[in-house]
Amino acid sequence: MLRLAACFVLSLVAAAPDDIVPPSAPPAKQPPAAPSGPGNAPATQPPAQPVNLPPVQAKWLEKLDDIDRAALEAVRGWRMPTLPQSGTWLGDAPDAAALKGKVVLIQGFTTANSSSKATLGKAATAAKQAIADGDLVLIGLHTPEGADGAAKAMRKPAAPTLIDSTGALCDALGVFRAPVNVLIDRDGTVRYAGLSTSGLKSAIKELCAETAGSRQPQLRPATVAGPAQADLPAPTDAVDPRFTKDRRGQQAPTFYVESWLTPTPDPTGKVLVIDFWATWCAPCVAAIPHMNELAQHYGNQVVVVGVSSEAADACKTGMNAKNLRMNYALACDRSGAMSGFYGVGGIPACVVVTSDGIVRWQGAPTGLTEALLDPIVKANAKWFASAAGAMKDGRWAKALKDAPDRPIKGGRSAY
Repeated sequence: MLRLAACFVLSLVAAAPDDIVPPSAPPAKQPPAAPSGPGNAPATQPPAQPVNLPPVQAKWLEKLDDIDRAALEAVRGWRMPTLPQSGTWLGDAPDAAALKGKVVLIQGFTTANSSSKATLGKAATAAKQAIADGDLVLIGLHTPEGADGAAKAMRKPAAPTLIDSTGALCDALGVFRAPVNVLIDRDGTVRYAGLSTSGLKSAIKELCAETAGSRQPQLRPATVAGPAQADLPAPTDAVDPRFTKDRRGQQAPTFYVESWLTPTPDPTGKVLVIDFWATWCAPCVAAIPHMNELAQHYGNQVVVVGVSSEAADACKTGMNAKNLRMNYALACDRSGAMSGFYGVGGIPACVVVTSDGIVRWQGAPTGLTEALLDPIVKANAKWFASAAGAMKDGRWAKALKDAPDRPIKGGRSAY
């Protein structure tokens, strides 16, 4: 089963192929943190600044999604966050004394994915000599995805591992779903993140050759949230009668489908159009040319997803029998999870959701005109341009908050 927070930023390069993640609004602006709060500089001190580090050699970097890379770059030059001594550790939690003056390698991963699970062992292999020489400490960081089954899946981890079920440390280090490494120098400065295997080996060699005391990194301050919603007027007309519930202006639910018939698109920064339909529905079939034109006209500004209430095999059979050709994403879901939320009483029925996760429109496909969509697309682009910078921060806190009814467990990624 596939899950998708219609209110989250998208992502994601490391997500399972069947995931699609519409972006969402960053959390509302928070009041200033207490002066002595964790991760915040005292109010009486000058604004904290990261250590000035040169760009990383491109050949050292792993290929990552832009937001994944931005999240990791944002923590470079800052002091390594304090490791929690509480929580679930597999093996003994390293204390401050054990890490002092050492190079620290933190490997983020999940046991919910076999290739991701293997990265902790690969990190141990890459750092084997440095560990043996006493220069480096390796720490595993299991993301919230699959956290419930992590202890059972890792009977003998390659290094002490924190099962970060809340995502707090992951967020502090910019670690999301992609299995990435974070390398800290002997002074506690986050020097490198998201390195390839060869890049990691080179970086380990460089940092182990250094001596402690050349840097005094500061804790990274709390991040500032972006704008809450796209600037669009609230609807004043009655909702289309094919819907029994008017969800316009409300937060969209977790996007959920049972299976995908096409590759999943990347909805980052785009308007999401959901078309509830079925192959046996004549008006639905008649609307396909219009939906194709819509997808072609708006290109990468709009993502169209057709969600059929049929079983996948039945939908494929119906499409083949009628020679249906769609130029947009297709999925099947018999559970009615989303259609029930919107109160879909008849199909075809379409819903428009902006990148801030807000439902903007409900109606028939014929209502999806340029006059309707142009201002929505324009406002969405403006909002995303302002909010994108903040989206790289606190992603686990947001993802877990957005899908409380479907906790992230083993198996496919959930958003």
